[in-house]
Amino acid sequence: MLLALLVLLCGTQGRAATTASDAPLVVILISDLEEAYTAPVAVFSEQIGMPTAHFNLMGDIDRAPALMAEILAKKPALIFALGAKAAYVAKVWTKDHPDIPVIFAMVVNWERYNLLAGQNNIAGIASDVDPGTQLANILLVSSKIKRIGVVYNSEYSETIMDKTRKAAQVLGIDLLEEPIARPQEFQRAFKRMIDRIDGFIMLADPVLFTLENVAWLEKRCIRERLVCAGPSENIARLGILLSVNPDNANIGAQAASVAKSILSKKTEPGRIGVMPPLGTRLFLNLKTASQIGLAIDQTVVDLASDVIN
Repeated sequence: MLLALLVLLCGTQGRAATTASDAPLVVILISDLEEAYTAPVAVFSEQIGMPTAHFNLMGDIDRAPALMAEILAKKPALIFALGAKAAYVAKVWTKDHPDIPVIFAMVVNWERYNLLAGQNNIAGIASDVDPGTQLANILLVSSKIKRIGVVYNSEYSETIMDKTRKAAQVLGIDLLEEPIARPQEFQRAFKRMIDRIDGFIMLADPVLFTLENVAWLEKRCIRERLVCAGPSENIARLGILLSVNPDNANIGAQAASVAKSILSKKTEPGRIGVMPPLGTRLFLNLKTASQIGLAIDQTVVDLASDVIN
């Protein structure tokens, strides 16, 4: 599947999927060659029911002027942008083209990019699972959890922290918070709360979410026998006990549905705003569960989308 996407994005970049040049065209713009984009791109392309043209920033914002000039020359009916760089570029370059709707998806912590500010032509699908869902799944795995720690940067994560606080209150969880300013402060912040928590949730916060911090957290959670949860499939595969993620294929279908509403029903993107993702996947790492001495009920294991042994 990934190979097919590589061929599609590199070999036919900027060429419509059909030859009907006079038909309304939908542009799919991705930030880089990420495997995570494969399913939503495929599903969106299948369900949109219109010719599509595919473009790739290759992770380089400097490619934006030439790429967007080519895109705008095609007078697209809509742009579907995946990833933070693609979403930001689509926003900036349609500022003077408010008649071109933009739908963004798979942008972690989308609020930090101010993607909706000052424009009414943009809608989106959030990439972050609601904190209440994350916390509820922690309790599903272990109902004895009472105190959950969280480290965050207030500049980037205050909005999601507000949601996390409200969800914790509803679920009867004591939330212990440690704000930090730099990635290097994460480990010290975690150590300060270690004796007061029996669970930990890692947010998709760009300040603390580094490879070094994730690797350290995985070892520390096992050492302290803590129930820890993170925001991505990879973090569970690296050794964190569980993660709850959006279903990427569903994001493609959801984006296609939103696009049809905008194009056929003339719904204003600004009125749609940013929607929560439909459908989630629960990843459970049973090897980690064994290492921290946690017996997970088989009914919970059966609910998991993916079990890592």
